[in-house]
Amino acid sequence: MTASRWIAPIAARNGPLVSYSNGHTVALFNSRLLTWHRSFTRDTAPPPPFLPPSYIYVHEWLADTFPVKHPGWRVFGFASKQGITFISKDRDYHKDWSDHARRHLKVFKKSGAILRLGTLDELKKHSKDCYLAEDILDHTIEQTESVFAEHPNDLEILVAETQDTHEPLGFFISANCPDVVQSYYVGGFYTAAGARLQAITGLIDWWFARSLEKGFASMNFGDMSGPRTPGFHPATGYSNFKTHFGIHRVWRPRTLWQIRFRFRNLDAVQPFIEK
Repeated sequence: MTASRWIAPIAARNGPLVSYSNGHTVALFNSRLLTWHRSFTRDTAPPPPFLPPSYIYVHEWLADTFPVKHPGWRVFGFASKQGITFISKDRDYHKDWSDHARRHLKVFKKSGAILRLGTLDELKKHSKDCYLAEDILDHTIEQTESVFAEHPNDLEILVAETQDTHEPLGFFISANCPDVVQSYYVGGFYTAAGARLQAITGLIDWWFARSLEKGFASMNFGDMSGPRTPGFHPATGYSNFKTHFGIHRVWRPRTLWQIRFRFRNLDAVQPFIEK
């Protein structure tokens, strides 16, 4: 998904971007001293070469399929992991859930809570009432706004609320990417009442059902920590929660790098792209 045509305009909102046949390149930093580009490709073909007007040029390449041969590129850094679950109409996805998750789903269904689609304005209005660290909450809303701006028909805000007073219990945001037949988890949060009624588990169940209805083949729970990550790591709790829903930790290929130095004729070089 990171190299899809679907994601390219969303990435462009955060920095200058150039698209080409098998991916795109984002300019993370541009200055006279240093330029840093990050490229995403859908295959093993390298991104096109760039030579910006900077003394130091750093080019980071993330390929969906790691190239066996990569002349001129150095492997550096750890591969990241994402939580992916594969779905099919021929199989009940609940069978892949943990007993813990299935118990929580029963609690939610007994509560009589209502599930419905919500709006971005509604999400932002009630977000401060939910349990989520402020920095993560701000990032979640920012990501939601970015997806909505480029793909308003592919963003879904799922809401759980009480049946009698229609009080929000929780929100779940998903982005549907037809390019890779996948639905992607953007974020989610719940209120104090939602925590007691297991609103997030109910919303995730609805996300699974809706993804099946759309004919998707997989669902992406986003970044994951490793199974042996220390308990004090900030991502451990979120990652442990995701493991209850039949996910597989999928390792992304490691990152490839180029670093170049240039000290003459800088003014003769055309910039990558203007902001």
